[in-house]
Amino acid sequence: MAEIERPRLFYDPNSLSSFNRFRIVHTHLDLTVNFDSHVLDGSVQLDIQPLDNQSCDRSSSITTENHEIPNNHGNILVLDSRHLDIKQVILKSDSNEKVLPFQIDIERESLVIELNDLQLDSNFSIKISYATSSTKCTALQWLTKEQTADKQYPYMFSQCQAIHARSLYPCQDTPGVKSTYSAKITCPKPLTVLMSGLQSKHDEATNTFYFEQKQPIASYLIAIAVGNLVSHDLSPRIRVWTEPSMIKQCQYEFEESERFLTAAEELLGKYQWQRYDFLVLPPSFPYGGMENPCMNFLTPTLLAGDRSLISTIVHEMTHSWTGNLVTNENWEHFWLNEGFTSFIEAKILGNLSKNNGKETRRFHAAQQWQELKSAVTTWGDEHPYTCLVYRLHNVDPDDAYSSVQYYKGAALLWHLEQNIVSSESKFDEFLRSYIIKFGGKILNTDDFIAYFQSYFPQAPPVDWQSWLYTPGMPPVTHDFSTQLEEQCRQLAAQQTFITKGQLDALNAKQVAYLLNLLLNKQSAITYDYIKQMDVECDMSKYSNCEIRFRWYQLCIRVKYEKPLDDIFKFLEIIGRMKFVKPLYSEFKASWAEMIPRVRAFFDEHKQFMNPITAKQIEARLNANN
Repeated sequence: MAEIERPRLFYDPNSLSSFNRFRIVHTHLDLTVNFDSHVLDGSVQLDIQPLDNQSCDRSSSITTENHEIPNNHGNILVLDSRHLDIKQVILKSDSNEKVLPFQIDIERESLVIELNDLQLDSNFSIKISYATSSTKCTALQWLTKEQTADKQYPYMFSQCQAIHARSLYPCQDTPGVKSTYSAKITCPKPLTVLMSGLQSKHDEATNTFYFEQKQPIASYLIAIAVGNLVSHDLSPRIRVWTEPSMIKQCQYEFEESERFLTAAEELLGKYQWQRYDFLVLPPSFPYGGMENPCMNFLTPTLLAGDRSLISTIVHEMTHSWTGNLVTNENWEHFWLNEGFTSFIEAKILGNLSKNNGKETRRFHAAQQWQELKSAVTTWGDEHPYTCLVYRLHNVDPDDAYSSVQYYKGAALLWHLEQNIVSSESKFDEFLRSYIIKFGGKILNTDDFIAYFQSYFPQAPPVDWQSWLYTPGMPPVTHDFSTQLEEQCRQLAAQQTFITKGQLDALNAKQVAYLLNLLLNKQSAITYDYIKQMDVECDMSKYSNCEIRFRWYQLCIRVKYEKPLDDIFKFLEIIGRMKFVKPLYSEFKASWAEMIPRVRAFFDEHKQFMNPITAKQIEARLNANN
């Protein structure tokens, strides 16, 4: 008989919940959406498994630096809770219900429930009646109808990564705890509810939607959106949702999604989540995409009109394996999520290429390398957040978030494949084995190292210390040169101004890459250079947001005034943090005379921003340097 897998004890500096004493195994949400008060009101039932720590897997890691395994709180259940209005806690059993005493620790973002004389030798359930905060719920963004594309109905959507689920419902808000969930959500007609699970029923009379997610997922992957939404089937298992005015654009832009998912399956194994649907949100959505299972969220900035930004949907698809199935146990090991996904994304794009797949992959990796250089430059090459594994004690993961974990992680995996294993096919076999080994589980960096070394026992040694725990650029510089890349590099290096003919000869990805090269040249780019480039090439013609954002960075850096109104319009409309954070940071670093206008603009518009985005920008504007 197969050995039953024991629960794993682990460390998480960003959760005070008692996850090493109790584990939530199922979550049921019963909520009503109130657009007038901007709250979700109802209850959550948590099915909980007590842990016998003597029989638990005490796997820990040298990367925790000898932290004690915490959270053994006896007959007290502690849940993460941020600004939730907790009304009542009830212990549920087959025979009766019992009201339990509780305390709310606002400063420590904790809900402390006294279990008293409860026998803790079997699973139990608690039902918590509560409402979200109308003003302090960081997981939800409420939009007026004027803020939507169609301007007819209000809209609401969630973003729980990294530790915002605790403001949506009381939970164990750590990626190390995975739970199945179900939900019953009632909203006003004629709006539609979508969640990161499969819809099982819709009661049209009450406009109540029922959902179920049978695969255990971390709290940050619970997602909800409510709006005036329509859909289009792209394949038998893929459906795109959005507001009515954008559905034709989405249909065109994402038409090949089934081909992408099939390519991912060929590399990584069978897709485990039954459906791959996605929702294209209003522009204030703070990320390029969010890999919520069964219902990915995507930014409308991907609607370039030429399918040039499909890499983001490939990235989010890949998370179905790396992130959602194989999950980092805490946010200090975030690179296991994003580094793997970014590395595999480039592989899949190469496999999808109808021409030279190897060159396509290398060029995409070159783009990632330039993004990494920009991020390290922004942080400073001695900053601890430029390590792959960094410490988050008393640090919000959002504050440490950047592309470092994406692209330094991808660079490490490239190094392992190209220089250590020296075989792409063998490394592909390792990736599939890794997903099978850790699918449905959590792991940390040392688990990965141990598995890699056991899979390739004859491989040359790896300087893990430099790659994982040393700040700055990686210890190995990769050569990603391709014909596509070299064409851009020559233009960036030439002494004369770039001409319209030269720029028009590049595809959209090359233009974005060229601008990245110019950004990384630092002081070599002058006001006259940017002005001449704009006059000669008419940079305002580009609608691709990846191009516009990089161009705007260059303009701010040299204090080029002409596109200022366009830049502020971009900041007003677009909420994607990848774009707006660097633009605000560039203003702060390069154009002191413009700061009063920037601050006034931010103060006027922050009420319409996602709360995560507003917090990040405010911190940058208030920074001393």
